Formats: sequence, C-alpha cells, structure tokens
Amino acid sequence: MGSGPAPAGAVGTATDTGGDALLGRADECRRLGALLADAVDGHGGALVLRGAAGVGKTALLEHCAARSTGMRVLRATGAPFTARRLLADRVAVVFAARDAPAFPAPGLPELPLTGLVRDDAIRLAMRAGLDRRVAADLAAATAGNPLALTELPATLSEEHRNGWLPLREPLVLVERIEMTVLAHARGLPDDTWRALVACAVTEATTPALLERILAADGLRLGVLDPAVDAGLIRVTDREVTFRHPLTRAAVHSVAGPGRRRAAHLAVAAALTGDDTADRRAWHLAAATTVPDEGVAALLAGSAERAQRRGGVVAEARAYERSARLTPDPDVRASRLAAASRAWANAGASRHAITLGEEAIGLTRRADLRCRVKPLLAHLAQQHGDTAAAEAYLADAQAYARADPLGAARLMSARVNQFWARLDVTGMVPLCARVAELAAADAGATWPKGPIRLAAAQVLAGLPEGVASARTLVAACAGHADGSAAELAEVFCWLGDHDTARALLEPEIDRARATDDVFLLAYALPRLAGLEWRTGRLHAAYQAAAEAVRIAEQVALPVLRAEALAALALVEALLGEEPEALAHVEDARRLLPGEFREIEVRLRYATGIAAVVGARWHDAVTELERVRRAQGDGGIAEPGWLPVAAELAEAYAHLSDPQRSARRLRDLADTGGAAARAAAARVEGLLAGEPDLDEVFAAALARCDPAVVPLERARTLLSYGQRLRRARRRRDARVQLHAALRLFEALGAQGWARRCRTEIDATGRRPPEPGDRTVDRLTGQERLIALHVAEGLTNREIAARVFLSPKTVEYHLGNVYRKLRLRSRPELIRHLSGPPAAG
Repeated sequence: MGSGPAPAGAVGTATDTGGDALLGRADECRRLGALLADAVDGHGGALVLRGAAGVGKTALLEHCAARSTGMRVLRATGAPFTARRLLADRVAVVFAARDAPAFPAPGLPELPLTGLVRDDAIRLAMRAGLDRRVAADLAAATAGNPLALTELPATLSEEHRNGWLPLREPLVLVERIEMTVLAHARGLPDDTWRALVACAVTEATTPALLERILAADGLRLGVLDPAVDAGLIRVTDREVTFRHPLTRAAVHSVAGPGRRRAAHLAVAAALTGDDTADRRAWHLAAATTVPDEGVAALLAGSAERAQRRGGVVAEARAYERSARLTPDPDVRASRLAAASRAWANAGASRHAITLGEEAIGLTRRADLRCRVKPLLAHLAQQHGDTAAAEAYLADAQAYARADPLGAARLMSARVNQFWARLDVTGMVPLCARVAELAAADAGATWPKGPIRLAAAQVLAGLPEGVASARTLVAACAGHADGSAAELAEVFCWLGDHDTARALLEPEIDRARATDDVFLLAYALPRLAGLEWRTGRLHAAYQAAAEAVRIAEQVALPVLRAEALAALALVEALLGEEPEALAHVEDARRLLPGEFREIEVRLRYATGIAAVVGARWHDAVTELERVRRAQGDGGIAEPGWLPVAAELAEAYAHLSDPQRSARRLRDLADTGGAAARAAAARVEGLLAGEPDLDEVFAAALARCDPAVVPLERARTLLSYGQRLRRARRRRDARVQLHAALRLFEALGAQGWARRCRTEIDATGRRPPEPGDRTVDRLTGQERLIALHVAEGLTNREIAARVFLSPKTVEYHLGNVYRKLRLRSRPELIRHLSGPPAAG
C-alpha cells in the first residue's frame, strides 16, 4: 500500500467502538477496508482522500496502514500517470491530497473529506478537556476540523475551557495549524496579502463593499485572484468568503497588529450607513490603542442595541471593550459594571466578578458601588463563598443617607444569606428595613424590596403579607429582574395558582426574548413548582429539566443544585425514584453547607418519593425533618413545602390516627384547593367503614379535576383502597380504574403502579401499562417530545436543549417509534390532550 505526502503528525482521534473506527469516520473506514480486502483478493485499486488541511487525512492513512495485516506498507510521494495500471495487481494505493490547489487524479475514485459532523466534533473536543458548550462553539468555529479540535483546547485559558468566557473571535491558532492551513499561501504577492488581511478582519462581505475597502489602500478586487487560485478564498457575485474558517483565523493571526489596525481603519471608513453602526464601532475599536471617549461611546451604543435585541454576549463584549477605551474613571466604572452584569447573564460569572471588582476599585460613587456589589455578592454566594458575599454587603447601611435605593438593593442582597440559612425570623426585620429605604427614594420604582417583605411576612404567618402581595402584582409589570417570579412563588404558597401563572409566564417570555439566562435559571424552577402543584407533571418536568440544562451552562453550583432539587421532586411525583434520588445526590455534592433551604427541598423530594412508593416509615422520617426545619426557621406558612397533608396521610396508613389528626390541624387555616382536597382525602382514610361513601363523596367534591387532577386521582386511589379492605371489591375496582386512568394521563406512573397492585388484589387482572406512555422515553427524548407539544420547531428545540437540530431530529425519530406515532401533529395531540376526569 502506498500513500501520498501527509501533514506532519497524525490527528490523535480516539476510537469510538473498540478501535474499529475513528470517531465520526465509520463510512470512510469501511470504504478503506473494502479497498484493502479487494487487494488481498487480487483486485488492486486506488483511492484519493481529498480534503482541507487538518481534516483527518493522515489519521485515515494511519488507520488504513494499521489494518493492512499481511501486507507490505510503503509511504512515498505520489505521482499521477501510475494508480490506474494496478487493477490486476495485489496493490492498494491511497492518496492524501488537499482539496485546493487541485491534485489531478482523473479516472481514480475519490473520497472527499469534510469536517466532522457537529456531535462527533463536540465529543472530540470534549475529550480534549472542554466544557460541552465550549466544545460546541469550537466545533462551529473550526467547521469540525479534527486537527484544530485536538490541538487548540490545550492553548485555551481555564476561563475559556470551562465556558466562563466565550472563545475569542477569530480563533488564535497555534503555529503548527497556521503553517498547515497556509501551506499554499507562501509566495503570494504583497498586494494579495494586504487584501487577504482586509478580508480577514471584515469576515464575510460583498464584492462592492470590499472594492471600497481595498480602494482606500490603492488596491482592486483582482489582487485576490492568486488567493483564489491557491484555494484560500472564494469570490462570487454576491459574497467574498474564506474557504474555511481556520484560513481566516490563520491570515488574521500572521498579519501582525500594525497591518490589522490599518485594515480595520479602512473597513470602518467604508461602513457609513446607519445599519452598519455596530460593525463600524467595532472596527474603530480594533484600530484604537489608547483611550478614546468617542470610540468608547460608539461601542456603548452598540452594547445598548445588543441588549434590546437580546444579544447578551455581544452586549457584554461591547461594554467591556468600551470600558477599556474610556478615559474617565467613573464612566469607565459604570461601563465595567454594565459589562459585569452582561457577562453574568451570559454565564461567565468568574469574569463578571473580576470586572465588578475592578469597577468598585475605580470609583467612590455610591450609586455605582451599590449597583455592582449586590451582583458580586450574589455570584459569590452562588459559588458557595458566603464570607465574600457578606464582605460585599457589610457597608450597606453606610449608603443609606447618600443613596437610599442603592442601600436598599445592598440590604436586599443580604436577604439571600438569611434565606439560604432558612432563617425567616431574621429575614422579616431586614426586609422591613429594605422596604423602608426603597420607599425613601420618592422617584424609585423598585418592587423587589416590598415583594421580599411580603414574602417574608407570608412565610412567617403574618396576615399583612397576603394583602401586600396582592397590591404588588401590578408593580411587577415591565421589570425583568426576577420580581415577578419571586412574587409568583408567594402566590404558589398561598394556592393562588392563576395569579402565579399570570406573573411567571410573561417573565419567562421576557427572559427568552433577551436571552437572560440568569432570569431563566431563576424563574424556571418556580414554574416547575407551579406546574406540579397544579398536577401538570409533564410541564413541570419540562421546566425543571430546562432549568438544569441552563444552570449547567451558567456554571454556578448553587443554581444548579436548586434546579436539580426541582427536577428531583418532579421525578419523585412521576414515580421515577432512581432518577430522583440520583439527582438528589448530585445536588448534595454541589451544595455548600450553608444552604439549608435547598437541603430541605432535597429532603422533601426524597420524602415524596417514599410517599409515591408507599414506604410510609421512610416518608415520615424525611418529611418530619422537613417539618422541623420549617419550624426552626420560623416558617408558619404550610404551603411553602406542603408537608402537613403528606404526613397526615403517612400516619393514617401507619395506623396512628392521633398524629394524623395533629397534622390535619396544621392545615386548618390553609386556603389552597390542593390542601383542602388533601385534608379531605386523609379524613376519608381515617373514617369508619360505615361512613366511607359519604366522607369520600365529600372529598371528591373538593377535587375539581381541572384544578387539582393529581389530588383527585390520589383520592380515588385512597377510596378504592378503603373499599377493598372493606371487602367491597367491585366498588373498589370502579374507583381504582378511574384513578389509574387519571394517573396515566398525568404521567404519574408510580401511583399508577400502586393502582394496578390494588386492582390485582381485588381478584381481577389489572390493565397493562399503555404502550404510548411518555415514561417509555429517555429523559432527553421526553424533553424533546414535550417541546414539540409546545409547538417549537427542531431548531428552536435545539437552542433550548443545547443540541444540534440533527440530534433533535434523531431523538424525535426514537420518540415516534417508541410511542407508535407517525407525525408531529399526532405527537402534539398525544401530549396535549386533556387528562380524563375519572
């Protein structure tokens, strides 16, 4: 076997299936294997591997050589005029050739090589130590080039490897890749190089615009012809682009700073229209080496426009570069503060902290310092550094006279510390002071302070909290700072789910429109809480799973633990106990010791898993710990984590009516429909046999299937259990079958399994689980299916779940197969239909 010249070194792609094939190259490896097999059988042949530099030609040659068992392997510089004469010889020739300039091989079969497909490229980059989000960005920036995906990760900083900062644009290449990519650029005329640099700093452009840019340097478009012939660039009637993104990066890198600045100035001079204001600002900034307020102001304007259209990374980049070019220290601090906030929203929290601390060090202005410190405290707390968080907030009172609203914001950030410790007793006076300071600023419209006071009062059982919460609903309009989501959670505790939804859904829509991942990561677990309280378990799963994915991207441990706690609870309600408990343990590994509030949520999820599994002793153990933690923290509102009804039911099943009745008394003043329905169900469990029908009829009357479908299903199950134990088997089956239909419609398969066990105990075989239930799907498949039911396209779903549209399509095919559906409309109808009332 012979081969043509190969680039220095082979691409070290790990094997995917026991060494049989290179990652993402299964088809190519099969083609080479067939060529070798034919040669062994006496049918010689040849194949040309053609592709760009670094695309993996050498790796395939090495793969081929390694599998040439019993054959002599020769490596040589290939020549055209010979491979066509080998058809009757036991010889296989494999050529590796660049896609341009062309290696003529008329009459020989060719195997064109392109970059790896997105998912394989991501996997290869992740094996080099990159976070998945960074791996996806690098895969796109390199067009899946294996050489770049293997070698570039080692050159990235920790911030870039972990996704705390986005990749530089264009990529900074290592010398080996530069030399490989630009192998055919040696000897180009100097005018061609100058034009190539202009193209590199411009990225894609039209020929007309490029003509104007080059004219400023005394050049014409024709000087690019040698670069076109060398295969570096394409010129069409509509666009001038590099043949590969690595080519652009290589040209940009080798040009040198002076030549790049000159090119940026030429581009900026050619961009004169209003629609090119952002690009002009960036090119001027790239050509500027000293502080310049004029250019800085242009970039600040670009950042504001990016914010309005939801481009959070573009906003962050523009504010940061604007700050670097700003001469005045206070103005620079203000722009650094804006950059810090934008980078935090983009998920680069560590970089946000660095910029925020720099801003504080530049200015003594109270308003600026009060703007930055709450964000820094929040980020520090999210990383588990409570000492740093306290230090940022320690001087809040000192700003009360000069900037009362700023002081209120600082003190409001301290509320998070009390909440993390589950200290509602300490929260109430602090929240009162926050509201007092906010009210002292007559021109302020900041609802978060009063909302936090109302929340603390509701949790503490103070009646004025409910009235305050209702007056604050209108004040949330137009605020995209989490105020609406925070107030919505209060109404979830109170059982006013309609008001909670009216607050939450617009806030989430605003967060999506502006790409505010922080707000999404905060609001989605609250939406999950609303959905499970109303029995919409699939919707709850969708919200919680998305929250987990976003929290993973943001890379804040506490935020991720909170999202995992929400997901674990939903999985427990769905009857997916192994998954729920695994996520509980994942959250605990992430959680610093000071975050008692989230730990209590994790215990609640564990307790609910035991309730669904009818392990009543385990349920009592976990849920009593939750109840005691609520009491120790000063929480008197039973709707925070509705534990009283679950304990009352557990004690009823354990034949402990006194404790059950005691927990029922905790629900006496609760106004929520779910709490009333649960209390009525437990009364049915405690009733004597002669009163069963009357008591459960009253209990079912409290369970409107449109409002509390899960409570209705649980009541039907309890009724059926009591009837079976009273030897009324036929009557029991009626209730149990109704419960089973409703549990299956809701996706509550854990309770559905209990229904089947009870039906079997009545002497009749229970119906088999439906073959179209969503629990047949993997978590990824379920989430994609639920997004389809929401009406999203594959591309929109891909953005939500951080996958490629092609991968979404693959998972969707599995969904159709497993659920025996044939089309998107069928899936939408299947998942969107109303549950049976039972």
